[in-house]
Amino acid sequence: MDNNFDIKSTTIEKGLEIAKSFVDKLVMPTIEETGLLVKDHITMWRFKNQIKMLNRAKEYCEKHNIEPKKISLKVLSPLLDYSSLEEDDEMQDKWSILLTNLIDSEQNIENHVFPYILSQLSKDEFFPLEIIFNNCVIRRENLKVELNNFIIEKKIREEDYKKQIDLIKEEISEKENEIQKGWNNEVWKLNQKIRELEREIINLESEEIKIKHSIIRPEIVSDELFKNYELSNLIRLGLVKEIKDFYAESQTLEIPISYEHEYSTTYTNVDLDIDVDSVTEYILTELGELFFKACKEKN
Repeated sequence: MDNNFDIKSTTIEKGLEIAKSFVDKLVMPTIEETGLLVKDHITMWRFKNQIKMLNRAKEYCEKHNIEPKKISLKVLSPLLDYSSLEEDDEMQDKWSILLTNLIDSEQNIENHVFPYILSQLSKDEFFPLEIIFNNCVIRRENLKVELNNFIIEKKIREEDYKKQIDLIKEEISEKENEIQKGWNNEVWKLNQKIRELEREIINLESEEIKIKHSIIRPEIVSDELFKNYELSNLIRLGLVKEIKDFYAESQTLEIPISYEHEYSTTYTNVDLDIDVDSVTEYILTELGELFFKACKEKN
């Protein structure tokens, strides 16, 4: 019995030694340095990550004069839990910024899904998409400036066009009294000028609408920035959406409609859309924009 027990004990010890050696390769510092069991070692490592993240968040609050507010444990608990597993220093910083924005009393950000989303992203997925979001913010800010300038210019041009129209109408009214003396052609030309000016006013409205649509347009995500599985993960998390545009290629079919004689036939052409194809593109979703805004340091 003793011999069997010794064999089993030795086997267990060897198994523990192999496991401990393997864990040492996975986490730092080594278990020998801490003198802790594997479970305690991992718990201590996660705790240190939490402390590091919280201290950074405190620094961000002080830097931006943020007055912390209380947040739900439904948000805070998973955030602390997920962030404790983060090893990358740059990604740890994003956890601190996320927490800072969530507790900022001046912001209305409290979304319990954001900690989960961040925990599911690698740095190779996060940072390229963050750049796309930043480009989206810059593009929209520039377009808003363009829109404001255009609205000012549009008002001036509209007033000028309307004044020209009123003057032309007055001129038409005067000339209509002289139609019998051969002014018909002049009146027609003046009416044409009015229609041209009215079209210019309509074009101004269309240009304003075009700029407004450009502002709200979702940002395009290039699939070349990500591996297939990374793109699939971003779609799964709702940060990126796949859009498919279908189109048909038109082909002409000639149909005989009459026979003039034995060797001559008349045909009519009919366009048939028979070849259907599609183009796929990817866009940053509204959820994606809100998420990256929550992970962006306050200006």
